[in-house]
Amino acid sequence: MPVSKEKPDLKNYLETLLSSGDLAELADQPEETLRMGGGMDEGPAGADDERAKAHAAVEKLARGQDLDREEAFLIEAIIVPDKRPAIVVTNGAYNVQHKDWLHFNTNETIRRNILKTLPAAGRIELPDHPYLPYGGTGFLVADDLIMTNRHVAELFATGLGEKGLAFRPGQTAGIDYKQEAGSAESAFAKVIGIRMIHPHWDMALLQLEGSPEGVDPLLLSMQEPEDLEGREISLVGYPAFDPRNDAAVQNRVFKGIYDVKRLLPGFLKSRREILSYGDQVNSVTHDASSLGGASGSLVMDVITGDIVALHFAGRYKDANFAVPTYELSRDDKVVGAGLEFGEDALSNIEDPNPWSSDWRQADGIAESASVAPSLDSGGGTIQTPVQTAGPGGSSRWTIPITIDVQIGAASLVGAQTSAAISAGPPLVAPAIERMVEPKHDDDYTNRPGYDPSFIGLDVPVPKVTDMDRVSKLDDGSNLLKYYHFSIIMDKLRRMPLVTAANVDTRKSSLKPEPGRKYNRKALNGFTSDNDREKWFADPRIPGDHQLPDRFFNKDRKAFDKGHVVRRNAVVWGRTYEEVQLANGDTFHSTNCTPQVKGFNRSREGGEWGQLENHIFKQAKTEKLCVLAGPVLKAEDPIFTGVDDDGVTKVRIPQSYWKVAVANADGELQAFAFQLEQDLSDVAFEFQLTQKWKARLISLKDLEKILAIVKFDKVLHAADQAGTGAGEAVCADAGIG
Repeated sequence: MPVSKEKPDLKNYLETLLSSGDLAELADQPEETLRMGGGMDEGPAGADDERAKAHAAVEKLARGQDLDREEAFLIEAIIVPDKRPAIVVTNGAYNVQHKDWLHFNTNETIRRNILKTLPAAGRIELPDHPYLPYGGTGFLVADDLIMTNRHVAELFATGLGEKGLAFRPGQTAGIDYKQEAGSAESAFAKVIGIRMIHPHWDMALLQLEGSPEGVDPLLLSMQEPEDLEGREISLVGYPAFDPRNDAAVQNRVFKGIYDVKRLLPGFLKSRREILSYGDQVNSVTHDASSLGGASGSLVMDVITGDIVALHFAGRYKDANFAVPTYELSRDDKVVGAGLEFGEDALSNIEDPNPWSSDWRQADGIAESASVAPSLDSGGGTIQTPVQTAGPGGSSRWTIPITIDVQIGAASLVGAQTSAAISAGPPLVAPAIERMVEPKHDDDYTNRPGYDPSFIGLDVPVPKVTDMDRVSKLDDGSNLLKYYHFSIIMDKLRRMPLVTAANVDTRKSSLKPEPGRKYNRKALNGFTSDNDREKWFADPRIPGDHQLPDRFFNKDRKAFDKGHVVRRNAVVWGRTYEEVQLANGDTFHSTNCTPQVKGFNRSREGGEWGQLENHIFKQAKTEKLCVLAGPVLKAEDPIFTGVDDDGVTKVRIPQSYWKVAVANADGELQAFAFQLEQDLSDVAFEFQLTQKWKARLISLKDLEKILAIVKFDKVLHAADQAGTGAGEAVCADAGIG
């Protein structure tokens, strides 16, 4: 029987899976190029005959002809999985046999990123659930936190936001990092608490009893999904049999093996809105194969190794939907939980939490619900609040009395409780921001500064040949020493001329005292979610040699406060206090330059922070020396702004430089980069274009550009420009 209604959906879906989008091109390929069973070489009995029929069906589809049910099935069971396989993970490894994805085996960068990611993903176990053995997938995002979907967490948890969260009565949960095909091995960790259930996104954070040994939290990307469209990605998750989809197709693709760890490759697609918990959310889409148990799967950019999204839903023969980690990086509640973002989250963004009203609503409900015990005159135990969907966009909470909460309302409404609730605090309270200086050391006599021998070989600070440009301390010296870095200031341009930093990424240095909080809020010493970072001057040099915080906060916020010495790079130490003071030192105005967000923020595609990530991966070491600064030229364009004394004119750097130096088995390797911005279309009201180009440059050529900055001869000898190592760094980073 013809099934013409199958044709448009299947045709459109299949074309989205083709690199060219041309179905006729696939129809023209010889049928022997098709593989069976999700890209495996071997197929079931009669495989050759089925291939021929599938190929003939594609030809009909390309011509716009109707298909019968068998033809539609063969396309879905052979052609579709032939484009998006489901790869089994065994013993923490994988072996791709699919013709289109063999580079997952051979590309060293991709393979390294996947193998590093696999151990951090696990299955959300539900030991006490009456009929579900597991709820979905989760992955490690901090030493003791895993991320999964809100709808997964709600299988065993109640509440919303950060307050009033609890396990459902009689329910427990855990995560098993193994559960691989053909293995009975387990690596189970108990979930001891619910840290967060996001009020807007389908995301939850679960607190673990401990962190898995030898497994690092995964880095969450802060790059906008629009800039990542078309990238190769892979899900890591635990697909389960999904009764909503064709059983025969699923069994063909997954070989009848479900509930085990899989690697699911595909491509990141455009953003689309989808209804989630009553809100239209602007999610990102992808086309990897996924089933119900894949809820909560990580979506990884295989080239960078960063997690770019959290998978939460799929529509068969349409698209899969995921929460962009970029959006989570904009949420101060999420960042404050201590997640491992790849750059400085919330750094100078104009709106640090677009969902603040959702948070106030969620946490306000939790606070109001917590007053319920006072209503229980019998002295009995008040059961955990349970939320269910109510009419008209409302939520219903059972405490055990019922209160209806209208979404967006400023008060709780319930005939039984209105008098008692009205006496309590209002549901929505205004949030007042305040500018606060991050905690730092006011005694500048003990700053150790940059250590030239930090990596075991001498890496001197570059010399400045025109000392009349340099700001000097009272003792006549020109090197401003901080915790783990030093700066030479250009007093005329009021910006750093040269910075030199010691970078240590060893876990023992990043978190020297277990049990302490190392997220940005804690290190800043902030006590309120409304505190905002205020940069401050260095008292050792004149104030008019530095650009004040006011310059960046006024003038239409044309610029970000761009750390020249990257905050994350120097926030390490032997004690918690040392880590905290190093964090505070990066907020000196001497470490700040005006940068447009497209350069400064990795989530906007900026390379300033991304370069260090790529160089570090190439160097294969945990300690680096990084030299950096702006390129200050007389022809730089002038921006008229405001400082503490009134109107000021500041020349804006058009490019920056960075040199990363590593100890490679007893020999120095130096990688120098110049990063340029195209200002040709700038209308100097001042909105800069965000087209940046990074390129590897020789130190000799960089010295010509900088004019008054000279690098030591040992660095010239270690220069990797034009070498195989330098080309590898560029290829890995995608730099032209």
